[in-house]
Amino acid sequence: MCETARRAQVGRHTRNERGRRVVRGRRRTPGRCIGLTLSGAVVLTTTACSPIERPLAAVYVDGRGVPQALLRSCDEDGRVRAPWLHGVAVRTTETEDGTRPEASGTEDDTRNDNGNDTENDNGNDTGNDWIGWESSGMHKAADFPLFSPPAHWPAETRGPQSLQPGYRYDLRFGDPDDSYEYAGTVWFDADRLARVPAGRVLTLGGVMTREAFEEAARKAC
Repeated sequence: MCETARRAQVGRHTRNERGRRVVRGRRRTPGRCIGLTLSGAVVLTTTACSPIERPLAAVYVDGRGVPQALLRSCDEDGRVRAPWLHGVAVRTTETEDGTRPEASGTEDDTRNDNGNDTENDNGNDTGNDWIGWESSGMHKAADFPLFSPPAHWPAETRGPQSLQPGYRYDLRFGDPDDSYEYAGTVWFDADRLARVPAGRVLTLGGVMTREAFEEAARKAC
């Protein structure tokens, strides 16, 4: 349960005619938030909570220098919803020591809004200022070259289909169930990916072996 909903229910404990403590109010469906009415005012809406991020995606560079993607699903049929790769430009800001990169928005901004109203199938507003690719609908989790999703995934591409300096990338997919309970994701840029040692992969939890990623993905489910 998201924190706002939990707090809203804390103040709604009462006692029934037998003196037992009860909670009045509706339970939310797992993975999403519902509106709660308190003193006649709605204190929570369905847009107040985001899916829980799980370490179900990984990236690495193979021996030929080609970036690769690994997706794992918690679904019993191995499905993922609307996988995509978005690169968002970062800006540089002047400091006393020179320049330093700074994201063009917070991670939540680039994940959810970016000031635009577009929304993809995994429940996230993606905005219009990205490069990369995105595929709607349900697909089987797969391993594939980062910029070449499986041919049977109809994908919209935008901008250069290769890692670009000055961009922060998000490889992501959504929970295939209607609850939008979780999202598999990993954040990176070209420099960070290039520093991943051979035989290791980059995940939401950092750099690790392929075996450790598989174990982390299993535990995340």
